Amino acid sequence: MRVLKKKTFAFSVFFSFLWYNLSMTDLQKTILQKASGESRIDPDQQRRYMGTFRERVLLVLSFSEATTPECQNAFSSICQNLKNKHSQLFLKISPKLSDALQISLMKTAQSFSIPTTIVDEKIADSPFALLFHTDHAVDMQNISLKENFPNILKASPSTIPEKKGFWQKIFGG
Repeated sequence: MRVLKKKTFAFSVFFSFLWYNLSMTDLQKTILQKASGESRIDPDQQRRYMGTFRERVLLVLSFSEATTPECQNAFSSICQNLKNKHSQLFLKISPKLSDALQISLMKTAQSFSIPTTIVDEKIADSPFALLFHTDHAVDMQNISLKENFPNILKASPSTIPEKKGFWQKIFGG
C-alpha cells in the first residue's frame, strides 16, 4: 500500500510539474509576443492604408478630394470604372468623414456590389478618406485621384478681379 501511495504521489507530482511547465511556456510565449510588438507584417503600412497593403491599393482619395462636390457627383462613375477593371474590389471609408457622406458613399458602392467597410478607429490613422483595393497584389504606381481620373478635379480657372492701384483709381487708368 505504501508503494502505491508513493507511485501515485510521484505520478501526480510529475503531471503537476508537466502541467505547470506547459502553462508557463504558453504564458512566456504570450509575454514574448506582446513584448515584441504586433505579429502583423508591416503594421505601419497597414495602418497607413487602412488595414491593407500598399500593393493592393488601386485608388486613394484625400479628405479634401472626397468632400468636394465634383468628386461626390462623379463617385458612381469612379466605382463603375474600377469595378469594370477589377472583379474583386473593396472600399474602405475613414470614420473621420461625416456620417451623411459615409452613408451616401456606402449606398453608391453597394449599388455596384462593392463591399464597403468603415474602418475602425484603432487603425484609422490614415491620411486618406477613401481607399479602393483588391484582395491580391496589383502594385500600381499611381494611386491618386489626380493621376487616375484627371477630368474629375479640373483646375477651375479662378477669375480674381484685378485690383486697381491708388493712382489708377484717381486718374481712371
